[in-house]
Formats: sequence, structure tokens, C-alpha cells
Amino acid sequence: MREWLVAGAVIEGPDGLLLVQNRRRDGRLDWSPPGGVIDPGESVIAGLTREVAEETGLVVSSWLGPIYEIDAVAPDLGWRLR
Repeated sequence: MREWLVAGAVIEGPDGLLLVQNRRRDGRLDWSPPGGVIDPGESVIAGLTREVAEETGLVVSSWLGPIYEIDAVAPDLGWRLR
């Protein structure tokens, strides 16, 4: 089973929540909060900060809680997200 550690950010500004548009491998477009896969040896906060910068150009100097943890398993697809 493939496993990834992922993180996402809810970033709120004066005009609402920040979303990024994603183009999937099949060409489909969707929207999601910024975030992504945390690299091996990287802390969740460092990885999330990197992902937000890569996807939006924003440099986050500090994060406010709360931080939640979930575990999603899709055995029929052969993957797990934590």
C-alpha cells in the first residue's frame, strides 16, 4: 500500500478563503486548499510552508492553530494518506 504524509492550509483573507486550481493527470481541473506531500525528514509545518510558497508565492512566517490530523485509507485503490 502506498502511503503519503500530506498537509493543507486554510488561509483566510479579507475577500475569503484561498484556493488553488489543480490540473489532474487526466486533464480535469479542480480546486483545493494549498498544500501537498511532505518530504521525508521534513516537519509538517516546514513542508506546509514550502507547499504554500510553491503553489501561491506566499511566504508564511507563522501559523495559527488549530492543527488537525486525519488518516484516510482506500484499500481498494491501494493508498493511505495521513
